[in-house]
Amino acid sequence: MIESFPGSYHPAEVAFLMRRLTLATTALDERERLIQSGQRHYSEMIGPEDAPTRGRLRLFRECLGANGVRMAEDISTLAAAMAASAVDGELTVVSIARAGTPVGVLLWHRLRETAPWLRVAHYSISVIRDRGVDYAALRWIMERHAPASLRFVDGWTGKGTIARELHHSLGGCAESPAGLRSGLWVPLDVCGAAEFAASSGDYLIPSTLLGGTLSGLVSRSVLPAGEEHSGEFHGCVPLDSLRRYDLSRWFIREMRARLAKIPVPTTPPANASGGPERRAETEQCLDQMLARHGMTDRNRIKLGIGETVRVLLRRKPEVVWLGPAANPTDAGLIHRLAGLRQVPVRTDADLAFDAVAVIASA
Repeated sequence: MIESFPGSYHPAEVAFLMRRLTLATTALDERERLIQSGQRHYSEMIGPEDAPTRGRLRLFRECLGANGVRMAEDISTLAAAMAASAVDGELTVVSIARAGTPVGVLLWHRLRETAPWLRVAHYSISVIRDRGVDYAALRWIMERHAPASLRFVDGWTGKGTIARELHHSLGGCAESPAGLRSGLWVPLDVCGAAEFAASSGDYLIPSTLLGGTLSGLVSRSVLPAGEEHSGEFHGCVPLDSLRRYDLSRWFIREMRARLAKIPVPTTPPANASGGPERRAETEQCLDQMLARHGMTDRNRIKLGIGETVRVLLRRKPEVVWLGPAANPTDAGLIHRLAGLRQVPVRTDADLAFDAVAVIASA
């Protein structure tokens, strides 16, 4: 029997549609070697996730203080746009585990408070690069909600990988019913890949810094080898050992307090996604970075502040590039994280992104 679960959130706030698995961790260097050699897909393995250090918590609180109001404003804008797009009085928020989950929880609260005439539900499902959307979870949702009510939500965009996976998975699926929208809705779209974005100006989303301890004590998605077409939900690893460090509910309370001070827009907000023009700039930046570093693997280039921070936290970076528009607070956080990992930080006055991370060869 398939069962949903709320992670460490309140049960009404989200239903994770994922299998809870036990999976041995793989050390960082070995994981990079296996991924880059093509022997294993990244989703087949998971690295150890430790308790956040005092230094990391300090960075998180600084980031929340600097960027929390901005994030709340973007959540408010996104909620207003989603409410305006609703069909037949229903909205089903489908967040992408796990970066999209805190955003989805906040949207669920904001929509219930500002659009009480809507029936609002929130689920969190897996979408994996090169593997696509979790069809089993999606079918489960569509058996209970009108397909036209679904809005896919993530925390931000980088290169637009998840947006492309959604579009290709749903656009090329014979099961996709009429009315199902394959676009991604995000607070922040740095590459022009979203259907709707509240903002295109890059900044560090605070939840980026703490991973599972701010996302319901759930690991990133995993899909063991051989299970790609099993008909089962994609998996995750519960992070119960980190329960004493969990700030998931605290973060929602903190952000809701900020949201409460933001007035509801009186007209549907404008879409801030840069669209095709920004996507062309993204492709040009990727090509330039690959040429600069003598590389061919696009997966080793990560664009934007959020993706750069994730690389510094859980991958093996070779170098970080900062552009001229990076705001001082976020640039300072990146410098400090890079210093902890002994990763060089370089500047490029012509960089089309505020930050770019290059993953080292295995």
